[in-house]
Amino acid sequence: MTCELKERLLASYQATTRSFAAAVDELHRNIGTSSLNEYQRLQRLTDEARLKSEEARLALENHVATHHC
Repeated sequence: MTCELKERLLASYQATTRSFAAAVDELHRNIGTSSLNEYQRLQRLTDEARLKSEEARLALENHVATHHC
């Protein structure tokens, strides 16, 4: 039997990790070529994406630990 909540949490984790990877790529592409303000903006977006990814991972891990699915 498939746990629908686990599937949604997994999809959320996958989406947030893709967003984090894209943010890191964008930051990396702009190192040394963007203004300080732009770099700081990209760094902030990358940090936010990392936090969302970590939150999604924790939600998935907590669900699996609690429901054993």
